[in-house]
Amino acid sequence: MDTEFHYYMTGIIAKAAGFSDDEARTIATASEYVDENDVCLRIEDRSSGNEYKNYISQTMNILKPKQTLMRIYPVFHFVPGEPMSKSACRRDGKMHLLNTTPGNEIADKLFNLAFKSSEDTRLYRIGIATHAYADTWAHQNFVGWHDNFNEISLNVQPDIGHANAEHYPDWPAYRWEDTRLVNDQIDNTDRFLAAAKKMYGKYKYYNKQRGVKVNASWKRVSGQLILAMGESFSGYWNYHREDRLVRYRKLAPWLGDFDESEWFKEAIDTKVMGLKASENSLPPMLIRLCDKLYWKEGIDIEETHWYRFQEAVKEHQGKAMEDLDLLFAKMGVNLHAV
Repeated sequence: MDTEFHYYMTGIIAKAAGFSDDEARTIATASEYVDENDVCLRIEDRSSGNEYKNYISQTMNILKPKQTLMRIYPVFHFVPGEPMSKSACRRDGKMHLLNTTPGNEIADKLFNLAFKSSEDTRLYRIGIATHAYADTWAHQNFVGWHDNFNEISLNVQPDIGHANAEHYPDWPAYRWEDTRLVNDQIDNTDRFLAAAKKMYGKYKYYNKQRGVKVNASWKRVSGQLILAMGESFSGYWNYHREDRLVRYRKLAPWLGDFDESEWFKEAIDTKVMGLKASENSLPPMLIRLCDKLYWKEGIDIEETHWYRFQEAVKEHQGKAMEDLDLLFAKMGVNLHAV
């Protein structure tokens, strides 16, 4: 899934299920930020000289070593599920221990744990767990590292995650064909609505537990999402995206557009080393790799969105590895020995 689901639809669902505008915005931003948090950074405290290091939740280099990919993809994007799931039936009969299946036990557990986490990181944990949980629908029947299990026809893309399927699994309302499967005709509208319904149910249950009255029914929410996504389409391009964005914005004018740098800029000062690059010349995170980063003076670091998100990423990763280490061990893989 891309920004359309991870940010806009997630925000719409969270608000409808009882979260306030600010809470829903934080959850949606954290959910989308999982995909943007792809650079290892060091933030220095001017007064103490101590450095803070983040943990990445995405990598733009899908050719990284297997050990690196397995520390990221199965944790945040391809959470392993049930290899014998009905939705995983393939024409060649293959199964894989790391196969992603919808709403699986590990992803469900991570989602439930997020609601019970520390108040400081809870909304961020919910957003991160939402991302991983929703992706189990979009990324179903792919594994989160290099394996020919991911191969679709003769596509020249590397068999890592769903690279072989291009961006097709991530586009709302898109129809495509997964030739590996017995049921090979895929309509992403069905998959995205199934994920959204489960998310709505979990959000609603949590909010009712804390005494929040939820007025919006799933029937109403699903109707809004169906209209926002529009008619299913196929082809080589992500058609009608701008039209869909207009509809999301009308449903959630309080949400605003996602800003990758907002949380970063609120918390961190950048000392430019050398020439200052134009904002349009290089990706912001690539520029920051060459710069010196400091916490802003006069702020409470632990109160900032960026810090809390990064701590939530580490917590999510730690909880995920409790189960994934056991799964990897069955494959003879010990990531901690690397």
